[in-house]
Amino acid sequence: MTDKLKNIQQIQPPKGTRDFLPDAMILRRNVMETIRQCFALYGFSEIDSPVFEYFELLSRKCGEEIEKEIYTFHDKADRKLGLRFEFTSPLGRYYASNNAKLTKPFKRYVIGKVYRYENTQNGRYREFYQADVDIIGVYSMLAELELIDLAVFTLEKLGLNNYEIHLNNRKILDGIIEASGIPVNKKEAALRILDKLSKIGEDKVIKEFIDNDLTEENYKSFIDLVNYNNINNNNNKNNNVNNANNNINADFESSNILFLEYLKEKLKNSGKALEGINELVFIFENSSKFNLDKYLRFDPLLVRGLGYYTGPIFEIKSLDVNIGSFAAGGRYDNLIELYGARPEGACGLSFGVDRIIDIIQEKNPDYINNLPSPIKVFIAYLDSNEKLIDYSFNIAKLLRINNITCEINLNEKLNISKQLKYANSKKIPYTIVIGADELKENKIKLKDMKKAEEYFISLKDAIKILK
Repeated sequence: MTDKLKNIQQIQPPKGTRDFLPDAMILRRNVMETIRQCFALYGFSEIDSPVFEYFELLSRKCGEEIEKEIYTFHDKADRKLGLRFEFTSPLGRYYASNNAKLTKPFKRYVIGKVYRYENTQNGRYREFYQADVDIIGVYSMLAELELIDLAVFTLEKLGLNNYEIHLNNRKILDGIIEASGIPVNKKEAALRILDKLSKIGEDKVIKEFIDNDLTEENYKSFIDLVNYNNINNNNNKNNNVNNANNNINADFESSNILFLEYLKEKLKNSGKALEGINELVFIFENSSKFNLDKYLRFDPLLVRGLGYYTGPIFEIKSLDVNIGSFAAGGRYDNLIELYGARPEGACGLSFGVDRIIDIIQEKNPDYINNLPSPIKVFIAYLDSNEKLIDYSFNIAKLLRINNITCEINLNEKLNISKQLKYANSKKIPYTIVIGADELKENKIKLKDMKKAEEYFISLKDAIKILK
């Protein structure tokens, strides 16, 4: 690599990371604050934990193979550490170490950066923000309903309404795996491969099955069981099922439940699968009470590759932008036990903040340009008279005391047209201009930049207008 290329590389952010300009940060902060407010409205309390943990802890629920996705390093005492790649492992450690001090059920949220060493592509980065909520201490499916309701409520606040929430249950998947003839010791490998189906296609999934000592017949048996069209071939035992399949968009709640009833017959010898089916039926039957049913889709091919899930799992996918899922979650009743605490009912929801922002921007490329400035007032002054500058800075302090954001001229060049141009370039809606007359009369000149109107008034009156 030439010295020139090296220099160019050194001033770029590392692969999979990004710089954000001030306008972009306004949008990012708005999105995160909206999510934070919604989490708080549902009674979740904010916590925080270290950005790096012992690697053994991070890999405990996923196995050593997760190392390829984790940024690992050894500290000066040769301890192996890793940057957090999601928030669930840190939650397990946090809950186990603070269990006695926490009120149950424990409802927490956290918003922060996570890191994954993976191939970058549309909507996928190596450093990104997640916003997670979790409930520990509840086995009832009411917890899942609340999380789904929270997701819909939050997305409405963010102006997103064209999406689907795909649901499945790991207990159902276990039953289908067993009925497909896949050996128990190959279950997790099969599920990890099947999780890639929409990304790499059927041919590559079959190849990976064979490479992992599974067979094409195992794959086809699995797919035959989850193929919705097989309902039509069910010897016409249930005409209602046929009608629902032919008109799936007419009534999502009933078609979802009918598909589950079809699977209940196919998996009638698997007690766990039947338990999982009943859990999803409860969610679907109660979803209409919260106006959630229009978003929910039963998706028997939804796997969620992380093996710690024990019950319902879900992903939220945009219908506007081809970006994959932008939120996901599920139930993980055994996770806390891995970190030394007794097992408790637990489920969670995670928003991919960066993907949500990407969707907002792709739907409306001018969104950032139309955002209002977070700065309400720019203070300009006309000369370098010490008393005039002191007066201007005192005005700035009083505005800030009254929670009015403001910026004051710091440039030695006092050309008023340049000061106003600067304020316009930052879309600041008001300017206060201070000159000799304003100093003498103990007043200010307030300019409304949009209306091109100005007022010679007291600061007290200006504060009333600005508030």
